[in-house]
Amino acid sequence: MSNGERISSSFESRPSADTNDGIRTTGYGKQAEVDLAYFYPTSVLVTAPEIIFFWVARMVMAGFEFMGEIPFRNVYIHGTVRDIEGRKMSKSLGNIIDPSEIIREYGSDALRFSLVSLTSTGQDVYLSKERFEQGRNFANKIWNASRFITLNLEPVNARFDLCQFYGQKDPGIINKWILSRFYSALKDVNKYLDSFNFNEAANSLYAFFWHEFCDWYLELIKPDIKNVDNQVVMYKILEKFLRIMHPVMPFVTEEIWQRFPHDSLPIMTCPWPHLQEQIIDVKSEHKMQFIFEVIAAIRNMRSEIEIPGQEKIEARIFIKDKAKSELLSFMSLHIQNLARLSQLTIDEDYHPLKGQFVRVLKEMHLVIPLAGIVDIEAQKKKIDAKIKNAEADIKTKKTTLGNLDFIKRAPSEIVEKEKDKLNELIVTLKKLKAVKNGLQ
Repeated sequence: MSNGERISSSFESRPSADTNDGIRTTGYGKQAEVDLAYFYPTSVLVTAPEIIFFWVARMVMAGFEFMGEIPFRNVYIHGTVRDIEGRKMSKSLGNIIDPSEIIREYGSDALRFSLVSLTSTGQDVYLSKERFEQGRNFANKIWNASRFITLNLEPVNARFDLCQFYGQKDPGIINKWILSRFYSALKDVNKYLDSFNFNEAANSLYAFFWHEFCDWYLELIKPDIKNVDNQVVMYKILEKFLRIMHPVMPFVTEEIWQRFPHDSLPIMTCPWPHLQEQIIDVKSEHKMQFIFEVIAAIRNMRSEIEIPGQEKIEARIFIKDKAKSELLSFMSLHIQNLARLSQLTIDEDYHPLKGQFVRVLKEMHLVIPLAGIVDIEAQKKKIDAKIKNAEADIKTKKTTLGNLDFIKRAPSEIVEKEKDKLNELIVTLKKLKAVKNGLQ
């Protein structure tokens, strides 16, 4: 008997379907009916755009015809994977990326995260091996931050219930801020997942963990990391973050999870963190954002006049807003620590003086006294030379882009790169002039 005959025979001998509450059962027994009720209908079909008519539409029609019910409620259409030049990846072109090679070089979590973070809804993915470096770096960041936290954690502080802890005492503005940012990020992630914007969810988690939790929060609490409030908050945020991150990066999150002081249940059996709206504190977020802007501005000022990163210097802030002045005073030790300052003075009235570097930030004057630190005249000469070079480069780029023959003959991507370089030079020139004007 041929294969075709076997198939025909199997269909002819199949028991006829019975109808039960509008859904036709298989007639193959109770367990089959239980399995079918569990698996049909499903919720989401993930597919490529080219088979919408040839396969997806027919699945819908067949579902109505044979089961009396639609087979799925949502269809997620993913993009086509292309190489960095925009060509569809295929073996015949020889431009495919072997996932096993990526796993060996970067790790499976890096592969998963990079693909998720790059794939926006319905858009094609332009892939190269270098695109997986972000996932690898993120996995390393999660591992190193988790190791730092577990090494400094007193196990007893991992037993607190966060909601009870938060309701019983004021954890301080820094902890209120990071808890608010975590639940704001969780709220965004839930929204993105509900709308199938997986890349937005992944990138929100990346931005929160790397730029807010690691770059700011852990650095802020590091001098006082044994404080109970800090211990509870840093641990609770980490373990909740790992639960959210687990579906995307299952291996590194499970490995870290098993090192926690708990009953060692697999992370995949743990529930998704609940959104605690009452912990979202917009006022604390705005206050801390103001502090971060001040720290970043002082750091930039140091860099612009080439003060070595490890050298501690004096800074002064002049501000009339009383509430912000009090906030700056309250956070002054943290500002000194993160901006590498030996002394921070906060005053109301600014008076221009020679021998200082001044930057205006919103309603504030940020001042770095330069006596004994920087030779102002030598620094001005350096900046003048940089301004002269930038102006010359801008003139050259404008001449090139003003040449109609170049615009017509050059590939469009080359023209766009030249335009981008011109815009970068204009921004650089503006910054150099601002630095020069700030040197008094």
